Amino acid sequence: MRYLPIYLLTILAAGCCSRCKNETATRYHEDGMAKPVVALPAMIDTTSFDVPWSISDELTSQIVQLISKTGKIFIQSQDDFAIASNPFTGDLSWVQREFSTQEFAVFLELAEHEITPVTKGAVGLETSNNLNIGVRIRVLDLRGAEPKVVLQEMVRESYYIPKTLLPVDYSTVTWGSAEYPKSSMGIAHAEIAREVAARVSEYILLAKSR
Repeated sequence: MRYLPIYLLTILAAGCCSRCKNETATRYHEDGMAKPVVALPAMIDTTSFDVPWSISDELTSQIVQLISKTGKIFIQSQDDFAIASNPFTGDLSWVQREFSTQEFAVFLELAEHEITPVTKGAVGLETSNNLNIGVRIRVLDLRGAEPKVVLQEMVRESYYIPKTLLPVDYSTVTWGSAEYPKSSMGIAHAEIAREVAARVSEYILLAKSR
């Protein structure tokens, strides 16, 4: 029994080494150059669109995965961070303190998410719908003495949903279900996530190269 503590320490050390190796593999390029280290907290949702799941979690998850898949940026999970203040105000003094180990911080807000009817003709006949989505982006460079805004914009898209399509019951066709990615909302969310991920990646890599 006296050898048990040594055995356990060996296992723990091996596990730590494995985690360190995996982290090193993701934080650095193959040539040893460090990737930009980015914090991306969960998207803020200021809309009132009602579905049984969190659209904020859905979009954040997709954006993090898309940025990570490029292999050019080391991005930390949104679960590691909590936002105590509004990141879209002029006061950014808290950001440097909250994200002291990151080079960049990305803040996102779902500012618009609504379905509006498309009307046709003088009588205003409703023929189809548009799903209008707006995501506010703010990317901060934290490498200096003060946070520096390198990207601030609103990405807006409108996705046409023909009336010929059967209405989708999103109480059963939810995020994570097999049917959801093929639904109008699933396709629209995937497209807006790709656009936001591309914009964020572009500006972070541009700022890192300077």
